[in-house]
Amino acid sequence: MTPKQQDALDNIMDSFDFDQVHKVMVFLDWQWANMNGHLEVPEKYELRSEARRILKTAIEEKTTVSTGGFIAEYIDEDGGWIDLKFVISEWDEEVKND
Repeated sequence: MTPKQQDALDNIMDSFDFDQVHKVMVFLDWQWANMNGHLEVPEKYELRSEARRILKTAIEEKTTVSTGGFIAEYIDEDGGWIDLKFVISEWDEEVKND
Protein backbone atom coordinates (compact mmCIF):
# COMPACT_ATOMS: atom_id res chain seq x y z
CA MET A 1 0.00 0.00 0.00
CA THR A 2 1.35 3.40 -0.95
CA PRO A 3 1.54 6.26 1.57
CA LYS A 4 -1.23 8.08 -0.32
CA GLN A 5 -3.46 5.00 -0.21
CA GLN A 6 -2.79 4.66 3.53
CA ASP A 7 -3.69 8.33 4.03
CA ALA A 8 -6.93 7.83 2.08
CA LEU A 9 -7.78 4.73 4.13
CA ASP A 10 -7.06 6.61 7.38
CA ASN A 11 -9.23 9.55 6.25
CA ILE A 12 -12.12 7.19 5.51
CA MET A 13 -11.75 5.54 8.91
CA ASP A 14 -11.67 8.95 10.63
CA SER A 15 -14.65 10.33 8.68
CA PHE A 16 -17.01 7.38 8.26
CA ASP A 17 -19.97 7.45 10.68
CA PHE A 18 -19.56 4.12 12.47
CA ASP A 19 -21.87 5.37 15.26
CA GLN A 20 -24.72 5.69 12.76
CA VAL A 21 -24.02 2.23 11.33
CA HIS A 22 -24.03 0.77 14.85
CA LYS A 23 -27.36 2.47 15.66
CA VAL A 24 -28.93 1.03 12.50
CA MET A 25 -27.60 -2.44 13.26
CA VAL A 26 -28.94 -2.30 16.83
CA PHE A 27 -32.33 -1.05 15.60
CA LEU A 28 -32.54 -3.82 12.97
CA ASP A 29 -30.97 -6.41 15.28
CA TRP A 30 -28.46 -7.03 12.46
CA GLN A 31 -26.22 -9.73 13.86
CA TRP A 32 -22.83 -11.06 12.84
CA ALA A 33 -21.25 -14.30 14.00
CA ASN A 34 -18.58 -13.57 16.60
CA MET A 35 -15.32 -15.50 17.10
CA ASN A 36 -17.19 -18.14 19.13
CA GLY A 37 -19.79 -18.59 16.41
CA HIS A 38 -22.52 -16.82 18.40
CA LEU A 39 -24.72 -14.30 16.65
CA GLU A 40 -24.77 -10.78 18.08
CA VAL A 41 -24.86 -7.17 16.93
CA PRO A 42 -21.20 -6.17 16.52
CA GLU A 43 -19.64 -3.51 18.70
CA LYS A 44 -18.31 -0.33 17.06
CA TYR A 45 -14.70 -1.51 17.35
CA GLU A 46 -15.68 -4.66 15.43
CA LEU A 47 -17.33 -2.58 12.71
CA ARG A 48 -14.18 -0.45 12.42
CA SER A 49 -11.92 -3.50 12.33
CA GLU A 50 -13.93 -5.21 9.60
CA ALA A 51 -14.18 -2.00 7.54
CA ARG A 52 -10.40 -1.50 7.75
CA ARG A 53 -9.80 -5.12 6.75
CA ILE A 54 -11.98 -4.97 3.64
CA LEU A 55 -10.62 -1.53 2.65
CA LYS A 56 -7.07 -2.91 2.77
CA THR A 57 -8.10 -5.92 0.71
CA ALA A 58 -9.88 -3.73 -1.86
CA ILE A 59 -6.78 -1.54 -2.21
CA GLU A 60 -4.30 -4.39 -2.39
CA GLU A 61 -6.36 -6.41 -4.89
CA LYS A 62 -7.78 -3.39 -6.74
CA THR A 63 -11.31 -4.74 -6.48
CA THR A 64 -14.60 -4.51 -4.58
CA VAL A 65 -15.02 -6.38 -1.30
CA SER A 66 -18.26 -6.69 0.65
CA THR A 67 -19.38 -8.30 3.88
CA GLY A 68 -21.96 -7.73 6.59
CA GLY A 69 -23.47 -4.66 4.90
CA PHE A 70 -20.13 -2.98 4.14
CA ILE A 71 -18.88 -2.45 0.60
CA ALA A 72 -15.27 -1.33 0.06
CA GLU A 73 -14.45 -0.41 -3.50
CA TYR A 74 -11.19 0.46 -5.20
CA ILE A 75 -11.58 2.26 -8.52
CA ASP A 76 -8.40 2.49 -10.57
CA GLU A 77 -8.80 5.95 -12.14
CA ASP A 78 -6.39 8.88 -11.92
CA GLY A 79 -4.29 7.23 -9.21
CA GLY A 80 -7.18 5.38 -7.61
CA TRP A 81 -10.35 6.03 -5.69
CA ILE A 82 -11.39 4.29 -2.47
CA ASP A 83 -14.99 4.11 -1.29
CA LEU A 84 -16.65 2.64 1.82
CA LYS A 85 -20.42 2.19 2.09
CA PHE A 86 -22.80 0.52 4.47
CA VAL A 87 -25.84 -0.64 2.52
CA ILE A 88 -29.08 -1.91 3.99
CA SER A 89 -30.92 -2.31 0.70
CA GLU A 90 -29.87 -2.40 -2.92
CA TRP A 91 -31.33 -3.63 -6.16
CA ASP A 92 -30.15 -3.71 -9.72
CA GLU A 93 -31.62 -5.07 -12.89
CA GLU A 94 -30.08 -5.77 -16.26
CA VAL A 95 -31.80 -4.13 -19.20
CA LYS A 96 -31.12 -5.97 -22.41
CA ASN A 97 -31.37 -4.29 -25.77
CA ASP A 98 -33.57 -6.12 -28.26
